[in-house]
Amino acid sequence: MNKKILNLLIELEEFGKLNFMFNVPRETGELLNLLVKIKKPKKILEIGMSNGYSTIWLAEPGFPVISIEADPKKIILAKENLKKANLKNIKILQGFALDILKNIKEKFDFVFIDATKKEYLDYFKLLKLNKSAIVVADNIISHNILHYHEFVNKKYKSCLIKIGSGIEVTSID
Repeated sequence: MNKKILNLLIELEEFGKLNFMFNVPRETGELLNLLVKIKKPKKILEIGMSNGYSTIWLAEPGFPVISIEADPKKIILAKENLKKANLKNIKILQGFALDILKNIKEKFDFVFIDATKKEYLDYFKLLKLNKSAIVVADNIISHNILHYHEFVNKKYKSCLIKIGSGIEVTSID
């Protein structure tokens, strides 16, 4: 990762703390970035963009990202941050994730979920995924999202990783 982007991420970490952005912790961002580099997905979906912090971690390797965000003020911030990072491989969809997911026709290779916690399982069930896709969901431990955790563990290869707020990494086969 180049120094300019890394400095921007450090700046966004402070901004997030001061302005209640609830960005993923750096260790989660680093893991997302690593997983994307390993997976080399043709299409990434992010559900819950906020100010673009996690989007930068996902998009930095250069793969196409579609990001969903409901809050227009956060989208303005995200666009500014993505411009500063000089990332042009991101398409932003404004609206509620459940509504948008019902209409998306594309299939994804990598999905990151970090939006309305009680809707995680609903998001998951609406996803269109390619074979061998990876779905990463944040806040599993901090928000006690057991119904999601139990569902993906029964049907797929899935692992709860105790970093940050707890992430569930699920492989679709």
